[in-house]
Amino acid sequence: MRVSRGPNWRVSQLPQEADALEIDSRVDHSAPPRPRLPRRTALTRAAVLAGSLAITTQSAHAQEAATNEEEPVPPDPDAPSADGPAMEVVPVGPIGVEPFAGFGFGMQAHMYYQDVPTVARLVSDAGFGWIKQQVRWSDVEPKKGAPDWSQIDLIVDGATKGGLKILFSVVTAPAWSRADGHVDGPPDDPKAFGTFLTALATRYLGKVHAYEVWNEQNFSREWGGGKINAGQYVELLAIAHAALKAVDPNVVVIAGALTPTGYNDVTIAVDDVLYLQQMYAYKDGLLKSVCDAIGAHAGGFNNPPDDGPTKKSVPSTTFKGHPSFYFRRIEGLREIMVLSGDSEKGMWITEFGWSTLNKAKGYEYGADNSEADQAKYLVRAFQIGREVGWISAMFVWNLNFQMIVPDTDEKWPFGIVKKDGSPRPAYTALKQLPKT
Repeated sequence: MRVSRGPNWRVSQLPQEADALEIDSRVDHSAPPRPRLPRRTALTRAAVLAGSLAITTQSAHAQEAATNEEEPVPPDPDAPSADGPAMEVVPVGPIGVEPFAGFGFGMQAHMYYQDVPTVARLVSDAGFGWIKQQVRWSDVEPKKGAPDWSQIDLIVDGATKGGLKILFSVVTAPAWSRADGHVDGPPDDPKAFGTFLTALATRYLGKVHAYEVWNEQNFSREWGGGKINAGQYVELLAIAHAALKAVDPNVVVIAGALTPTGYNDVTIAVDDVLYLQQMYAYKDGLLKSVCDAIGAHAGGFNNPPDDGPTKKSVPSTTFKGHPSFYFRRIEGLREIMVLSGDSEKGMWITEFGWSTLNKAKGYEYGADNSEADQAKYLVRAFQIGREVGWISAMFVWNLNFQMIVPDTDEKWPFGIVKKDGSPRPAYTALKQLPKT
């Protein structure tokens, strides 16, 4: 991707490999999807990369064979029809204004059953103003009508006293809200989610500044294991947006961040660029009126943040060629926003990071990234985010999971502080990064 780096860069300078993004009318919608290796972030990377989804072609050879083509998934016959809503949705407008100025520097942390003041201090000592915590509805309200707020109370209190703004990423419907009795997916009735968000936003009014509605919903495992459906997600987002804005008109509502998969099978994963295109197409752009920002996840595997499919500054035997394997994949998402008439809206990168040497199966590529590389890449990614002009905030994945999980867990090598809370080189580099 050819990008001019500078304060005047805007989306008129789009990536040159448009054929790789498959976003225009030249797409052959009759073409069958071509399997790609699902790229994972957050809590489910290992499951995909280790083959838990029974994709037998997920190997280094498959990665090497990836081209710059992405065929779209054929329309899902089970998707909600644009001719009539699956449920009654009344968008709330106008879209709220972000309650902060400038660019948001954030870290994703794990604060449940932790020393929250210490975690908050690690974030603030690095000069960061935002902290992100994933809130599992299924954990808060395992019994309908009887939520347990005790841990979230401690999290909000500790982060607030630490002078941090809070982003909650709200996910996983409780078993009682789903006929199949499973968690990790949306509720059967999205209005139940709206009810929970109303209670959540009311309890922490003025203390939680942004809500991300779901996480990686273009990945079946994050969507209850069922068919991935962009229309259903937009309906859920509309309910969530209405509920949150009714309580706090100034809170930032972020469309759930998509994960770059490079894979198109509605039973497994849908490419993030294609999925975002589907979100905007649903009901003539309903998406534009039911969120304040578009969420994205970005990572580079073993590729530096300035690299792309046509620029490979570091030799690698894996994770190259396909746009999904590069941090600059976010430019493809931005292009969809612009083409959809939503260029005024900002993007929040709610997870990004680089793994290092580790013991997690499927994450062997981390050996290609030294701790110095991790530090350098994270700093450069923030610089890029500030330069482009359309990214509102970025959250490092992750702060402190080394303090919580064993070194065989895929989350461990992304952490920027050690088990004892001491800094890795990435933390030190980010602390030194100018924030003004």
